[in-house]
Amino acid sequence: MPSNTGQSAWLVALCWASLYSATPLVLAAMGGVLSERAGVVNIALEGLILAGAFVGVWAGGTSALTGLLAALAIGALLGLLHAFLTQQARMNHIISGLGINLLAAGGTRYLNLSLFPEGHQVPGLDGKFFLWIAVLLPFAVLLLLTRTRFGLRLRAVGENPESARMAGIAPAPVRYVAVMLSGVCAALAGAYLSMAEAHTFTSNMSAGKGYVALTAVIFGKWNPLGAAGGALFFGFFFALQTQFQISGTHPVWLGVDWTSPFILDMLPYLMTLAALVTVIGRATPPAALGQEEV
Repeated sequence: MPSNTGQSAWLVALCWASLYSATPLVLAAMGGVLSERAGVVNIALEGLILAGAFVGVWAGGTSALTGLLAALAIGALLGLLHAFLTQQARMNHIISGLGINLLAAGGTRYLNLSLFPEGHQVPGLDGKFFLWIAVLLPFAVLLLLTRTRFGLRLRAVGENPESARMAGIAPAPVRYVAVMLSGVCAALAGAYLSMAEAHTFTSNMSAGKGYVALTAVIFGKWNPLGAAGGALFFGFFFALQTQFQISGTHPVWLGVDWTSPFILDMLPYLMTLAALVTVIGRATPPAALGQEEV
């Protein structure tokens, strides 16, 4: 009986850990869905998460609400930058996203070391607040895309901007709004990492979660609920590595200790690659995704 009780407690802990590990992935993935359904490739999710995480801590020293709003604002501004570079400056979407990622990685590291050389703790927010947003947001995005005029225009622009233009819909403004909303969602994911999980900022604390979230978007075939399911799938493996380390469990298979920290750290990313290999060939992106305006 004690062993059964211990196993049940371990499984319950794993389930909760999976939900919390998936929370930033779901939030960022919803941003990816909004941007890419509008036709704008957004690999800048990684940088947007980092920027939101840093600004949330920087502005949230006295008021958690101020920090959260500031994080959302920087996400919107960087989303605006990505939209400007891709729609106005006609920059390649991948290059623009990589530039924002590098800017966020270097900028947040420099500012963190300059402003908080001895670290900086903030009161932060309850993780349940972000968890509830992550539960509700996929349904909200689905309703936005399928039941609102803006959502229908967004999808039309992502599939065929020329036809949308002939119908009187200007693609650029729709894409600007979509990418800014994408930045807000990704920055919210960053605020969760720094304000609810760590209560501080550390360099590169996003740890590739923006790329994993983008994989979840592809895994879910650009559908909000599918992307959320993919994020939960990847979040499970992030949680699994943590639970193995906490519990001290050491399963051995084929002579390999699968709880080695080196293997556990790779596990979520290995599963991400496996998902891409098995799904990407059958996933059909929006027809105009990444195409240059004419």
